[in-house]
Amino acid sequence: MAIAHCKRCGKIYNRVRRDICSACIVEEDRAFAAVRLYLHDHRDTTMEELVERTGTDESLIVSLIREGRLILRDNPNLTYACARCGRPTQVGRFCARCTQEMASAGRRKTEV
Repeated sequence: MAIAHCKRCGKIYNRVRRDICSACIVEEDRAFAAVRLYLHDHRDTTMEELVERTGTDESLIVSLIREGRLILRDNPNLTYACARCGRPTQVGRFCARCTQEMASAGRRKTEV
């Protein structure tokens, strides 16, 4: 087993699969359950309402979305900022426009 620092709390722990210690896993799983339950019952919620009502940090919610643990297809008002331009998105790090622009730029580089 590798020894690592928990990316959430900084404690040293034996890393098995995740980048966080067992105590933070328990805390994250509780937050995940609360967020998922709230989203199920409040389909039109916004990120601000979700954070306020569940007491979960926005960064953790976004992390759960990016990891694929939370899927927002039934929650049209729940968005977070694109990492590139700041526009609202519901999937991944980048909005659809930035994803398309970066893909186009990548294709142009390979064509040259």
